[in-house]
Amino acid sequence: MNNNKIIILIAIITMVLVISVPSIILVNKRHNEKLYNSTILKITEAAKKCVNEEACLKDKIFIKDLYDNKYLEKVINPLTKEYISEDDYVIKKDGKYVYIES
Repeated sequence: MNNNKIIILIAIITMVLVISVPSIILVNKRHNEKLYNSTILKITEAAKKCVNEEACLKDKIFIKDLYDNKYLEKVINPLTKEYISEDDYVIKKDGKYVYIES
């Protein structure tokens, strides 16, 4: 009788782990993607504003230019926890602003 209870308990714990671990991993992955996408959106919107106010006239809008013109404060990549490189840039492609990592 005691062995049956242990086996049932182990089976229940295993089932909970089989269901919860992949779910937790998926939720964490989606959360990281959303953090990164919101950071990129912040950068592209700053570039768009810079172009609209005619402060950035080049095809490539470098992050350094956005920092220098005060359109953007230092941005940290939420995944790597490091500052976004000043050599990265934004270009306008097919009417959309696209962030390019260098």
